[in-house]
Amino acid sequence: MAVLGALGGVVWGSRQLLLNDPRFFLSSVELRGSQFAARSQVEDQFVSDRGRSLLHIPLDERRRAVEAISWVRAAVVTRVFPNRIAVALEERVPVAFVWTSNGIALMDAEGVVLEIPPQASFTFPVVRGVEAEEPPAERRAKMELFVAMRNDLDRGGTRLSDAISEVDLSDPQDARIVVADSAGAVLLHLGNEDFLSRYLLYASQVGQWKQKFANVRSVDLRFEGQVVINADPAMARRGSGGAAPGTSRSAASGSSRAGSP
Repeated sequence: MAVLGALGGVVWGSRQLLLNDPRFFLSSVELRGSQFAARSQVEDQFVSDRGRSLLHIPLDERRRAVEAISWVRAAVVTRVFPNRIAVALEERVPVAFVWTSNGIALMDAEGVVLEIPPQASFTFPVVRGVEAEEPPAERRAKMELFVAMRNDLDRGGTRLSDAISEVDLSDPQDARIVVADSAGAVLLHLGNEDFLSRYLLYASQVGQWKQKFANVRSVDLRFEGQVVINADPAMARRGSGGAAPGTSRSAASGSSRAGSP
């Protein structure tokens, strides 16, 4: 009993020392893993802890506050005795540009809107049909479609996604991409699967389609065994001297399996 009492006294005394001795009061916040998250935003979460014992700082609460910063995906907050707090960040990774009411911004794969950091340079397609005001679950679902399409197009190191300038995700069952060549921009309907095979079908056949139609505006690749080509009738008449239908179905050998029409 005497030994236990002595040990208890040591523990109590040590705790009182940590709680009341100024040597153990927070004096600085160490930040690791930060590239775009502003240091000032992280340090602001610990303003009320300045001059307090490290033991008084609620680590879980501070971690949640740090993770609420837009560029922060996850954080680890730890005490470093005698008087420091260490914060290790996992930052979000942007994958696209997006239009917001405040102008152009970035968006990550989970649909989180990110401010463009000053003096930073990114090369991404512009995503349309995703609104900052949408529920997070809807943004996430649309960006999952975008990421699945991008990863499929880049399968095997092909980097075909580099040719995409815009992606319309208004319909979560149809990824619509804009690709550009010397003749202008073309809208491709890729559906929600088999993105690479459908894009390769377009790339292999577009020359023939443009010989038939003077101005191909869009190509729908979602149907099995055929594609739907929408041409501008006025441009087609000027280019060929004859009327061309606004919509034409063309058989396509080797076409991909259809997605949801």
